Amino acid sequence: MGRDTNIWSNNAEEFFPERFIDSNIDLHGHDFELIPFGSGRRLCPGKKLGLIVVKLILAQLVHCFNWELPSGMSPNELDMTENFGVSLPRKINLCVKPTYR
Repeated sequence: MGRDTNIWSNNAEEFFPERFIDSNIDLHGHDFELIPFGSGRRLCPGKKLGLIVVKLILAQLVHCFNWELPSGMSPNELDMTENFGVSLPRKINLCVKPTYR
């Protein structure tokens, strides 16, 4: 179903994430247009673990490190403009200096 040309048109084999921009697709298997972890009896057993581990790693980074802008840069100087895309990446990458607490 993930490669069915009747559903995805002719570009079913291409990596084209922009096709999901204007849709309200759920990643948890409720919408059968996109099933990254499977669905029903074939659901990936590591789905919950994977999502929890990502949150845990992010929490550890925030908890264990102090984050500073490089070379005395002030927060007002940050450019927060975004590029258009699925995940809205920043135009200018954020460079921060982590110091262990």
